[in-house]
Formats: sequence, C-alpha cells, structure tokens
Amino acid sequence: MIGLRLRFLILVGGASLAPLIAFSHACEFLVARLDMKAGSIHLEITADYGGNPLIEDEAAAREAVKRILQVHAGGQVWALEDLAPLNIQHRTQWDPQTPASFAPPPNGQDHQLLSAVWEWQPNQDELTLAVPKGHLHDVLLWTQDEHLPGKQAKWMLLIEGESTPVIHIPHPGPKGWIISLVAVVGLGLFLAGKRARRQRIPV
Repeated sequence: MIGLRLRFLILVGGASLAPLIAFSHACEFLVARLDMKAGSIHLEITADYGGNPLIEDEAAAREAVKRILQVHAGGQVWALEDLAPLNIQHRTQWDPQTPASFAPPPNGQDHQLLSAVWEWQPNQDELTLAVPKGHLHDVLLWTQDEHLPGKQAKWMLLIEGESTPVIHIPHPGPKGWIISLVAVVGLGLFLAGKRARRQRIPV
C-alpha cells in the first residue's frame, strides 16, 4: 500500500518533478532499478525486510522480490524467474543513486536489504513490466538512464495491477558482425595469396 506522502507526490505530479523523495527508515514499498542494455534488460529489485512493516522477515522479502514484477510480451505473461535466474543478494546499504532518501536504521544498525538481480535477453522487440493484480506490495521503479522507457521521468510508482509503458528492446544490429566477417574473410584471402606467391618463387 502506498504511504500518504508518496501518494500525494504522485497526485501532484511528483513522478516527473521531484528528483528525490525523503522517507523515514520505514520503507513500505519495494525499489527496482531498470537498466536497458543492447539486446538485454537488467533489473535489481530490493526489499527492506528490516524496515518494511509489510514484510515480516527475510523469507517474506525473498518471496516479494521474486513476485513483485511480471513480464508481459507477445500476449503472454511470465514470472521473472521463468525467463532467467534471479541472483539473490544481501545488502546493508541502499544504492546511492536511488531517487529516495531513507534515514538510517536506529542505534547505528545496518539496513536489512534483500536484492534480486535479474538480466534477460528477450527475442521480443517490446514488452511491459507489471505488478500482479492483488499483490500486497508497490514498487518504485527507477533508472540510471536519462529517463524510463516511455516516460519523461527517471522514476515511477507501480501499484498492484499497473504496468510500465511499452519498453522497446534495443537489439544490436548485424553491422558489427558483418564487419568482423569481412575482416576475417579478407585476412584469409590475403594469407592464401601470400602463400601462393611463395610457392611460385623459384628456388
């Protein structure tokens, strides 16, 4: 469920205007970083099981980061781990570039964070990410790029049943492969010609 402060920011346009949101230690949503690479999509989803009152323990955090986002493409729906493995990691600090500023835990303790790192190379040209209907958690989706795909902002909030704008996958073109192939063939012809000339030289 969305905190009242964050809901107000969204309603007044905070998703496109506010570069940084300040929160207390408690984090009532998951945080997901989306990065687009040539031909692949990279996600890092983090849950604060030490400060999120909706996440009871590490086991609940593990389930949350696995299930918070689904991939919709070509009329089909997949869980993330149906497409590529999730690398689960323990962390004690938030990514310093996260567009939300969380106060440190009390008494000098570390954050208790669990992150799922996921990378997939889809065959599809486009897809969307969505929070399943009826899901307990919301997710703050952000990027290190200039803006999120299909948005004029670096971050957006997704609640249950909502999805991102269409994400177009930047597949690498064949130009690099063609250049490499031409270079290899050219080198082979050069060496073959040089060998032929040596064989014609009288001893």
